[in-house]
Amino acid sequence: RGLFGMAVDYVVYAVVAVIVGILVLVGCVVFIIQMQHPDDRLTAWLPKIIVLLGLFLACSVVLLLPFDASMSQSCQQDPNCPATQGLAQLWYFAFISIAIMAFVVIPLAYFWYEADEDDGLASRIMTTFCWSCVNLTIFVCFLFGLFYTIGYVELPVELVFPPGYNSSAETQIYLKEWSDTNPPLPVWKDIVNKSPRVSAIQSIQTSLVIYILALLSFIGWILMSVFAGIGLITVPADLIAAFVNRPVPIDLKKFAEKKLELKKRCDELVSLGKEQKETFRKKASRFKERRFTNKFKKFVLDLEDEIALLNLCYKKNDINPLIPFVQLAAGFFTLVLSFSWFLQILLEIFLKGKYPFLSAIFTSLTNAFPLFGVVAYGVFAFYLMVAIIAGSVKFAGRFFLISMHPMRLNGTMMNSFLFNVMILLICSVSAIQLCTTAFRQFANSSAIAQIFVAQIQYLKYLNFFYSLDVPVFYSLLFIISMVQLIVSLVCCMCCSKKQADNVNDAMAQLRREMRE
Repeated sequence: RGLFGMAVDYVVYAVVAVIVGILVLVGCVVFIIQMQHPDDRLTAWLPKIIVLLGLFLACSVVLLLPFDASMSQSCQQDPNCPATQGLAQLWYFAFISIAIMAFVVIPLAYFWYEADEDDGLASRIMTTFCWSCVNLTIFVCFLFGLFYTIGYVELPVELVFPPGYNSSAETQIYLKEWSDTNPPLPVWKDIVNKSPRVSAIQSIQTSLVIYILALLSFIGWILMSVFAGIGLITVPADLIAAFVNRPVPIDLKKFAEKKLELKKRCDELVSLGKEQKETFRKKASRFKERRFTNKFKKFVLDLEDEIALLNLCYKKNDINPLIPFVQLAAGFFTLVLSFSWFLQILLEIFLKGKYPFLSAIFTSLTNAFPLFGVVAYGVFAFYLMVAIIAGSVKFAGRFFLISMHPMRLNGTMMNSFLFNVMILLICSVSAIQLCTTAFRQFANSSAIAQIFVAQIQYLKYLNFFYSLDVPVFYSLLFIISMVQLIVSLVCCMCCSKKQADNVNDAMAQLRREMRE
C-alpha cells in the first residue's frame, strides 16, 4: 500500500475511535444517572466524576483489544508501521492510568465518602489521607519489593553452536571468521540445521511499567478467578430465579400479615444492632466487628428487597407482566454466554486451540463486516465484567470477608459505585489477558498479545501461574464455577424452607457467633 492509503486508514481509525469513545462516555453517564440513589442525585459530584472516569477507562480498555487487533493486522505487511509501537504505548498508558485510578484516586474518594459527616473537616481529611496512604504504601512496597528481587523475564532460548566453536577454550560463543565468499542462504540453513543445540534460559531485567502491568494482572486474576467463577453461574441463575419468584398480586389481609412479619424482623435487627454495638464497645475485636457489620448489612439489604417486593405485589397496577419474561429470556441468553465462555476456555486453553470456536466466529463476522466482529466480542467481554461484579456481591454475601456493594436500579450509593469500579479496573487487566488468550485467532498479532506473550508470561516465579502448560488460574476459575453450580443445584432441589425461616435461622446463628 502507498503512503496515501495508510494515511486514509489512520484517519478512519481515528474517527471510529472518537465516535466509539463518545458513545461509551454517553453510555457511562446514562448508567450512572439510572443507577444512582436519590439521596446522591444532587450531591457527591467529585465521586461521580471519578466513577465516570473509571467506568470509561474500564470500558475503553475492553474495546481497545479489537481496535488493536484490526490495526495490527493492517500493519502486518509493513514491518516499519508506526502504529504498532503507538499501540504498545497506548496500552502502557491505559494500564498506568488503571493503576493510578485503582490504588490512588478511587481509595481517596471512597474513604472520603465513608468518613463520618459528624466529624469535623480536619478529622475527615486526616482519616481519608491516612487510610489512602496505608493502601498506597502496601501496593508500592509490594511492587518495588518484587521488582528489585524477582523482576526478571526468563526467556527460553536455544543455543546453536557454529562451526569452529571450542567449548573447552572459552566460555563465550565465538564465530569462526569466514572468508569474503560466505556460503549462500541455502548452505547457511543446512549448516544451522546440522549444528549442535542446547536449551537455556536467558534472564533479562524487565521494565517497571511491565512489572506494574504484571502485578495488576496477577491481582486481577486472583479476584477474577473467584468472582467470575461465581458470577458466570449466578447471573443466569438469578435471572431465571427472578422469573420463578416473580411478583404476584396479593390481597389486603395477606399484605398486612406479611408487613407485620417484616416489621417484627426489622425490630429484631435494630435490637441486635444495639446489642452488638454495646458488646463491641466493651470488648473490641476488629475482625469480629467487621464480619458482623457485613452480615448485618446483608440482612438489611435482604429486608429492603422483601419490603419493595411486598409493596409491588400489593399495588397490582404497578406490576409489569412483561418484565419477568424479559428476565427469563435474559436468563437463557446469559446461560448460553456462560456455557460458551466455559467451552471456549476448554477448547482454546486446555485443548491447546485445536478448535477455535468463538475466535473463528469473531473472525468470520469481522471479515463480513468489521462492526459485527467487534459487537460479538464486546458482548462476551462485557458479560465477563458483569459476571465479575455479580460474583463479588455473591462472594461478599456468602463469606462476609468484604462489604456488600450491590448495584441496584435507582438505589446505588456512591461508595458502592466506587468499590465496584475499582474491582472492574483491577480485573479489566486480567480480563483483557483472558480475552487475548481465549480469542487467540481473533487477537492475532495485536500489540497487547505481544506484551502478554513475550514478557508477562515469562516473568520469574509468575510464569508458573501464567503458563498454559499448567493453566492454574483457568483451572481455579473452572473449579470455583463447578462448586457454585453444584451449590446452586443443591439449593434449588433441597432447600424447601421458607424465606422467613431461613432468615430467622441465620439471625439466630449470628447471635450465637457474637456470644462466642
